[in-house]
Amino acid sequence: MKLILLGPPGSGKGTVSEKLEKDLNLLHISAGELLREEVQKKTTIGKDIKEYIDRGELVPNKFVVEMVKLEVKNKDNYILDGFPRSIEQAKEIEDLGITLVIYLEVPEKIVIERFAGRRVCKEGTHGYHIKYLPPKKEGICDQDGSPLVQRKDDKPEVIKERFRIYHQETQPLIDYYTKKSILKKVDGALAPEIVYTAVKKVVKKSLSR
Repeated sequence: MKLILLGPPGSGKGTVSEKLEKDLNLLHISAGELLREEVQKKTTIGKDIKEYIDRGELVPNKFVVEMVKLEVKNKDNYILDGFPRSIEQAKEIEDLGITLVIYLEVPEKIVIERFAGRRVCKEGTHGYHIKYLPPKKEGICDQDGSPLVQRKDDKPEVIKERFRIYHQETQPLIDYYTKKSILKKVDGALAPEIVYTAVKKVVKKSLSR
């Protein structure tokens, strides 16, 4: 199973991918995490990537495609979380032989609400949400006691721009995979457990063919 999980920022791709990884033994590969790891290493490429992320812009193909292809090399069971993001990227990974594409549909209003309340500890390793997953003590990480902060790319003005760019770039991609008859849509605005149940049902159906 070579699965692509698509959806706008805040659609729950990461949460769904992590559960699928655990339940169906599929390797979770997040293009966003690969990029953030590079940023944290503060490499020359990482500094360039950070500038794009902070502005809410898509990171250029040359960075993303190369990192993802290296990660999936010689692997057969995985989930590409939020990648590809454009027709150009999709064509560059055509040789991977993708089995299924699932698109999580979520309106902008809900996406902004989800991101506005998201917080991470200063170490960046533990995540919270002031409404859906609050810490035991306000503003403090339960795990390491460090202050909770809002990432620059989680602020409403940045999210709106990311959402606009996402749909501008990704709608043609949705059409592209629909024509290949491997795309399935799932309502990502529902409660997380309902969304996951729907996604898992689609994946299992594809695996049983």
